[in-house]
Amino acid sequence: MPRALYLLAATAAAAPYKCDVEHAFGGAAFARRSTLTVDPERANHNKLKFAPDSMPLVGANSTAFADLVKADGVYRIRIRREGARAWASASIRACDLASSGYEEDLSVALDARGDVVALAYRNARLEGCDAGAPGPEDALKSTAAPALDAVAQVIPVQAKVARPPSGFGSVLPRDGGARPGGTPGAPGADEERPPPTSFFRKYWHIILPLALLLLTTGEPEPTKVTKVAEKSD
Repeated sequence: MPRALYLLAATAAAAPYKCDVEHAFGGAAFARRSTLTVDPERANHNKLKFAPDSMPLVGANSTAFADLVKADGVYRIRIRREGARAWASASIRACDLASSGYEEDLSVALDARGDVVALAYRNARLEGCDAGAPGPEDALKSTAAPALDAVAQVIPVQAKVARPPSGFGSVLPRDGGARPGGTPGAPGADEERPPPTSFFRKYWHIILPLALLLLTTGEPEPTKVTKVAEKSD
């Protein structure tokens, strides 16, 4: 039974779903424009489809767009998955959109659940604006593609190992591994161990004065008791 539920969930996740699309001219209120269908099974270039994929710029739409071009205003669009609460929005200068032949080139970022989390125009940005009012046959033509995943740069972090206290150099191995007895070591434990010191080199300041003292001291004179003993002989 759990396996069947997993298959059902995988099938549901791979099934096509729809997103609401709304637009606005400048600071006007958003109005419904079309539907975006997402098909996870298709290739990226064919995964997203608008229906309808064009909006004729006639009547009120033509007037509103012409006013935007004159004021150098922006055309706004927002998309969200059906049933979702958050919108992903983007905007573009009306002049740039007109200079692109009224062809929208959108980049849509989807999360693991399929929700739209980011939206951006990929149309070229121009410095000036020489576009006029849309003609009677002009229409906004919309295409979209999933945003490509960015490759994160992984920077390794090296922890700085503190030197062990004095005296641990002979206990812990230098490479941080374990000694034959199985005791783990620490890196850098005995990197600066001094060479073995001989007994004379270690205590020369004591041995040398004693030697000088013995060399400079003569044989002791015999005491009176010793002299009397010699006479009696």
